[in-house]
Amino acid sequence: MVIVWYLLFMVLLSAPGIWYHIAIGKRIAHEEKKAGRDLTYEINPFTGGRE
Repeated sequence: MVIVWYLLFMVLLSAPGIWYHIAIGKRIAHEEKKAGRDLTYEINPFTGGRE
């Protein structure tokens, strides 16, 4: 039973980080689609935007 609580705790702890990376990836993909080119060295990795 302790293992189940531990796994649940780890899932709850890692969920925000996973959600953050998915959101940043979607934002970067949207910016690149809008620009029509690869923005690898032009984009801010913390916000996912060019500005």
